Amino acid sequence: MNKRSLYIAMSAMAAAGMLASCSSDYLDVKPQTDISEATLSDPAAAKALVSGIYEAMNVQYAKLEVNQNVGEANVNMNCGEAGGMDFNSGFWTAMPGLRTWSYMNDPGSYMTILPWMYYYNLINLSNYLIKSIEATSDDHHGLEGDMLLYKAEAYTMRAHAYTRLLGYYGNRWEDSDDGQAKCIVIRTEPGVDPTPLRSMNEVLDLIYNDLEEACLLYDASGSDRDAKYEANKSVANGIWARAALIKHDWQTAADKAKAARQGYSIMEANDLFAGFFTDNSEIIWSMNPTETTTYYWSWGAHYACNGAYVNNWQIGAGAINIDLYNEAKSVSANDLRLQFFWTPDKLADVPRAFNPAGLTEKDFWNPAMVDQNNILNMAATNVYDRTGKDPQGLGMINALGWWLNNYRENVYTGSAADIANEDNLYNSYILDYSGKDTKKAVRLGRDANGNNIYAMVLATPFGVQNKFWSYAPYGNMAMPWMRASEMALTEAEAQYMLGNSGAALAALNEVQSKRIPGYTSSASGSALLNEIKVSRRIELWGEGFAFLDLKRWNEPRVRRIWVANDPTSGNCVPDEQAGMTAAEVAKVQSPKYCNGWRFRIPSREYQYNDLIDMDELKEIPNE
Repeated sequence: MNKRSLYIAMSAMAAAGMLASCSSDYLDVKPQTDISEATLSDPAAAKALVSGIYEAMNVQYAKLEVNQNVGEANVNMNCGEAGGMDFNSGFWTAMPGLRTWSYMNDPGSYMTILPWMYYYNLINLSNYLIKSIEATSDDHHGLEGDMLLYKAEAYTMRAHAYTRLLGYYGNRWEDSDDGQAKCIVIRTEPGVDPTPLRSMNEVLDLIYNDLEEACLLYDASGSDRDAKYEANKSVANGIWARAALIKHDWQTAADKAKAARQGYSIMEANDLFAGFFTDNSEIIWSMNPTETTTYYWSWGAHYACNGAYVNNWQIGAGAINIDLYNEAKSVSANDLRLQFFWTPDKLADVPRAFNPAGLTEKDFWNPAMVDQNNILNMAATNVYDRTGKDPQGLGMINALGWWLNNYRENVYTGSAADIANEDNLYNSYILDYSGKDTKKAVRLGRDANGNNIYAMVLATPFGVQNKFWSYAPYGNMAMPWMRASEMALTEAEAQYMLGNSGAALAALNEVQSKRIPGYTSSASGSALLNEIKVSRRIELWGEGFAFLDLKRWNEPRVRRIWVANDPTSGNCVPDEQAGMTAAEVAKVQSPKYCNGWRFRIPSREYQYNDLIDMDELKEIPNE
């Protein structure tokens, strides 16, 4: 598919109504129940099903009008990031249903159906393989090698799915009555037969048991995975650490996080700025980077800097909440992770030739330069007009164009050939000048022949990111599902909660020393815990943890809106709190809201599953 065909396809899908699927009847999935257990006893067939489980994490889901529904990455973004407080999305975070939690509180909404459908699909596929391969860690039933590996992978994937379901649909541990609160259903057999709600402890026991068996089978198999989009013992230990965090089982979280990252090292700066779409020494588990099943549905097409939809829809590729940025900067202004984002302090880096208007940080809140009705677009005005005849010739676009181009040419360390389309020299918020509008054409410098180079700056939000890039033209990428940094910061948090400040500080500094040149943290007490949290939030920004971490920390979801001419305000779009009083805003940001931030079980589950008693779910009074 060429670039022209790609854009035609995108436009057609947009015209069809991108959000039509938010209605309660958007999906009617008929589960597959005709997989033969006898067939799966054959190694080739078992391998095919294992591959199918991984493919299910990264494929187009049928009957969905929102074309970015590609499993794991979509859930991580729409629920894990947009539902948190650190990611500003031009596509999701200004939606009324997110800011008021009505999507998460509606059993017929896209937001509640998708994670449930997706993760129980992974569970169902895993159950087929677990049942079909008779081997256990105690009795191999004559099987060896790859067959033991395949069963270990199935156990790992089932545990992953149940861990994520607990994060979205379960209570916080503080609200769970020590794990006795009912939450979701457990299915360990193939199919979708009716089954009652189970307690958090029952789900966690299954997760722990699955992962223990998986680790034993990995050891017994003597085999390992073929690619990082598959699971292995390191992935199993990492999932175990994530589940332990939910339970506040700090010792297990610390031990399993440490085990998960053995053999992986915290990436150096060269890999940090390579775009997060290729493999490196830190990645434990990642998305399959193939383009063969995703094409223009891919996560990268929507959220990578050079994603085709970023150019086509003009909604940006996501931006950081300035409050998180400032928290990280307060630890050290030399934090390399700050370089990812277009923020007020970046004006100091712009040469005067590209900031002819002499703009300062307060201009990021200048309503004449920022379109508050359109993703806080920083490219809404025109290039600087020295004559003063153009009232829109204010010059912000000059500075922004320079910064975007400078990042791509001098900060980005990945392959230029991988990210550039054949008809587009830049393809990352800035496009080749087409001669359509000279007022939007920014001069970026001169070519080898001394000719001026001009480019068009696309809609670019306040705080826009340059962290994620992707392979052109489809946006496929090895998006990380699990990294050594996550595990190091998990270990740091768990050790702190165990009272082991020295071990917590050591684990934190494994990350901080690579992200802040010459820095070693010496924080103690509550300041140490805060630094661990801030480092985790900015390190894993955009990777699907924001909502889940904030929920288990039992902290409010504070998103401060942009206020014209007020540099002390935030950078969330004003529409997020449109029509809401201060009291209403505080209410929806409270950790107690929406039953303690629990997604509602989809009505399509409890309408056919007559063994579910919805009255068993614990109600959390709103504060």
